[in-house]
Amino acid sequence: MILVEGDGKMTVADVYFLAMHDPYRSPQHPVPVNATLVHARTLLHPELPQPDGGRIYRCLTEFPGRTQGCVVPLSTLTYELAGGALWPQVAQWQRVIDALVALTRAGACDATQLGLKPPAEALLANGPDTEVTMVGQFGRRTKLGPGDRQREIAQLERSIRQFVEGGPYWPGDGLVAPPAQPTRMPYQPIGG
Repeated sequence: MILVEGDGKMTVADVYFLAMHDPYRSPQHPVPVNATLVHARTLLHPELPQPDGGRIYRCLTEFPGRTQGCVVPLSTLTYELAGGALWPQVAQWQRVIDALVALTRAGACDATQLGLKPPAEALLANGPDTEVTMVGQFGRRTKLGPGDRQREIAQLERSIRQFVEGGPYWPGDGLVAPPAQPTRMPYQPIGG
């Protein structure tokens, strides 16, 4: 669902955030968890640094072209924020990610905790235009690019759709309102 607010700003209600982070081990997972997927509204949780979490939420839901049910990796936000140059105007993203991982590990919201393998991890940890070369057994090289990255994101979006058939992602309780300032987030995609 796309909502138009009083100031003409358009937001997409159901956006999901993929946070890549340092791996951790968990008894519930057979491999180390190096990525966490949450509903964007989880960034409005009071246990996350605010207003930083709320500003990231706005970037996730207000950026032009977002679609209902889309998955937005942290690396995509970095790309949209001038390759990271505009992060200081938005949030101290590392503090928010650290608190988000702690929140999800405590079970204070719904989250999909992932142990991404090297090809997917490399693609999703880098921006939309990145090309990576994976070296396999016997030195065989495989070049992966934007299409491969988009396939990884599409797979995550399919998983989300299957999950929400049983009910929505719970973002946590006591959520705060997103900050009203700045009026417009400072988007400037690389090359845009």
